Amino acid sequence: MKTHILFDFDGTLVDSAPAILACFSSVLEAHGLQAMCPIDASLIGPPLHQTLAVLSGSDDATMLGALSATFKNLYDSEACLETSAYAGCQALLEQLREQGFSLCIATNKRLLPTQRIIAALSWQGLFSEVFASDSYPGRYSDKAGMIAAALEDGGFSAPSAIYIGDTVADGRAAAANGVEFWPVAWGYGTFASHEQPLRSPQQLLERLGLS
Repeated sequence: MKTHILFDFDGTLVDSAPAILACFSSVLEAHGLQAMCPIDASLIGPPLHQTLAVLSGSDDATMLGALSATFKNLYDSEACLETSAYAGCQALLEQLREQGFSLCIATNKRLLPTQRIIAALSWQGLFSEVFASDSYPGRYSDKAGMIAAALEDGGFSAPSAIYIGDTVADGRAAAANGVEFWPVAWGYGTFASHEQPLRSPQQLLERLGLS
């Protein structure tokens, strides 16, 4: 029986791409750099440092640190608050909680902007915990480790959990922990029809037998 649902954040519960991509463009402009790849939704998902390395074409630690600092200043202060929830996700989360499911977030996003967005959406209290890329420095280095931490801290077993996400990488992280993965079709990744991606939050409820 499934009792715990873990959610990715960007591309799964919220559409963060417009604000993030605008900040990437501003960061490169501020540092006089040209983008080394298209600035599009395919950049959403990996940790910030990794994405900035791809965008700038640089592996220089000092440069990446400066780019990261500029991004955080722009995004964390105001831009993150421009993030909107996908249609139906508010009702989805509320109904899952009403039905007794334990919910948590496992995201490569940093904790501060994640918490600010959750507060702006009035989602405080819906999640038992938020596992972000920097929630527990040194404890995990990727999303697979993050999900393992969620299982450990929550005291629940992998068979009782589902991970909901929008990328193939999310699926790999879930599989590494023996957790069932349900992909969504409305995010930034793509899935084949045989992978049965969820087409709407309502379909998630239906698959759980709640609607």
